[in-house]
Amino acid sequence: MTAKRRAAVRRRRTLLGLVLVIAVAAAALLVWRPWEPGEAPPPATAPSESASAAPVESATPTPTPTTPFTPIGGSPSAAPGEPCAPEAVRITPTTDHSTYAAGEPVLLSFTIENTGESACSLNAGTAVQEYEIRTGDEVVYRYTDCAADVQDNMVQLEPATPQSTVPIEWDRTPSSIETCTAERPQVTAGGAAYSLSVRVGDYASAESRQFILE
Repeated sequence: MTAKRRAAVRRRRTLLGLVLVIAVAAAALLVWRPWEPGEAPPPATAPSESASAAPVESATPTPTPTTPFTPIGGSPSAAPGEPCAPEAVRITPTTDHSTYAAGEPVLLSFTIENTGESACSLNAGTAVQEYEIRTGDEVVYRYTDCAADVQDNMVQLEPATPQSTVPIEWDRTPSSIETCTAERPQVTAGGAAYSLSVRVGDYASAESRQFILE
């Protein structure tokens, strides 16, 4: 092979090498595509208020001890204090009305007041309460004849602080220990006058409460 021909072969090989390099570079550019903007990274997600805020615990009320309910605010388990002198206790019988329509039940209650100068205590529970209703000299109703679930209740009475009982209902029938569960007739009405007196243990009302049954 002459020198001229060898030079031509080298030129062809060099040209083929350049073409191959250009082809590889073009393929790389097609894959990489540097002229297109790259994808922006996803924005950081801000934590939601519900996720970031610490849970707030609601305040739970704490149970507190209570005093057993009694008709005039005492306690069955209270220790007795200085006993009330009979002359220092005023009991006033009360009814919810002074005149009652036909068939209307009568609500009986009383107030009790310490008229002394210092606090004193007494048992004012339903176990020692006595309601008595009369018409003239005849006793027609006694609460103690058919009282049930009665209890003792020691109460402390502050001076000049009247306390009232929860009313009990009188159905206008005469009471008797023999007829507590039987059907009883109504007492005489039509304008008949009745009176209520109350006793609490050794303490009695000085006056009675008058009312009319129509």
